[in-house]
Amino acid sequence: MSGILRANSQLRQRLRAGAESFLNHGAGAVERLLPHIEVSAWQEGSWRHPSAVWTSSKRTEVRITFAIGGRHDKTARSLRATVKRRRTRVIGKAAEVISSREHSICGLIASRVSQVFDEFAPDAQVDGSAGARHKAFDEASLAAIKSSFDEFVVASHLQAHHHLRLRITAVLGALHTLSEQSYENKALTFGCILDPNEHRKAVWSRFPSQVLTSKRYKALSDGFRTAYVVSSRGSVIDFVDLDRYERAQVTDRHFFPEWAESIARASRRGKCGIALSRQGDLLVFDEGSLRFTYRYGRWQYWNHAYLVKLLRDRARAQRVRPQILGRVVGAMYRVALDVSFRRSGGLFVILHNRRNLRQIVRRGDAIADGERARIDQEFDTVFEGHTFQSLSRRVAVELASLDGAVVLENSGRILAYGAVLQPKRSGRLRGTEGSRTKAAIGASNYGLAMKISSDGDISVYFDGEEFIRV
Repeated sequence: MSGILRANSQLRQRLRAGAESFLNHGAGAVERLLPHIEVSAWQEGSWRHPSAVWTSSKRTEVRITFAIGGRHDKTARSLRATVKRRRTRVIGKAAEVISSREHSICGLIASRVSQVFDEFAPDAQVDGSAGARHKAFDEASLAAIKSSFDEFVVASHLQAHHHLRLRITAVLGALHTLSEQSYENKALTFGCILDPNEHRKAVWSRFPSQVLTSKRYKALSDGFRTAYVVSSRGSVIDFVDLDRYERAQVTDRHFFPEWAESIARASRRGKCGIALSRQGDLLVFDEGSLRFTYRYGRWQYWNHAYLVKLLRDRARAQRVRPQILGRVVGAMYRVALDVSFRRSGGLFVILHNRRNLRQIVRRGDAIADGERARIDQEFDTVFEGHTFQSLSRRVAVELASLDGAVVLENSGRILAYGAVLQPKRSGRLRGTEGSRTKAAIGASNYGLAMKISSDGDISVYFDGEEFIRV
């Protein structure tokens, strides 16, 4: 079995297959939840307390430790690895600081893995004093814990970060159930604002149990125009129009799908907004931005600012000021979020050098191409004097949703839209990729390519291979 343990590992010789599978799953949670994070090889050693600690005052690395077994077990071991953010390409640039939230998530992963191994005997047999402390190894129980592992970490983080007494695991579980139901033959949507500072008298006694057991009230909120307001203790205290909240100006620090702007704005000042979309996605907002998502069985934390920074670094060019390139990448990233959460799919390319346009775009598909169809030439005038970052976000989304790619100069000038890509260099292919993925990989030899799949995944390619997926 491949995984984080070496072939001659003492733990590998000791663990049953189900326990090792759980250990690998727990270790993988770091990069599943934090896709912009890199984890070093895991090192096995004698037992240590479970922890996640910064390795220096610069806070650029976190050392995460799993405790495997109780501290008094003679055979107990530990596993340690170093966690840091993915590096940019800028030579000599200092490593990036890991945020307190990323540190918290790493600590919760370490705590949860260690807690499970402290409760369950990882050995094939339970005997003597070990049996007095551990539950007998039960693969079915361990599999259930494994399936809910990431959600437990996310719920624990949200509960602590927002100082909530309400059990977030119960809220998320109720919304999963809601996502499988319908009302008048339509999938349900839902929204709630958890406000730890709200102390008004409750309208209902408990959330989510009383609200979500009533067919009428579980269909009342749509999550993008209306939502329930819930106190820290889980009391429903209001049902509101989300536009009642202050409509502060959107800044470069705020990221969210366009349809969720109202609940994102409502989630500022310590509040936490949770929305269930019609596609069955769960979206968690705080401080005006999308923070966590659950899609297709996978939870993820979104560090938008750092993701944009990584993309800007790969798209940079000598003759374009970083501020302009940052606006281009930021606009592309926001549109990608919209396309992703409406499941329409799309493909962007930012060329390092516009002279390479002919190397990737089919003849007749580029703006101002002499072989372009007359109707396309007429529509091209819409974009005269516009850069991609100056377009309305909704217009840009529709443009990106056309069958084909949007190709940009790194200054934001639109070079092609709805274009068929035929890159001269194909990149590293396995032979199983779809046509959009093949086009993205090939185009990434000439710049930065971002592919949004019809199931919502956003994949970024650079130098002929996938760089990051969120």
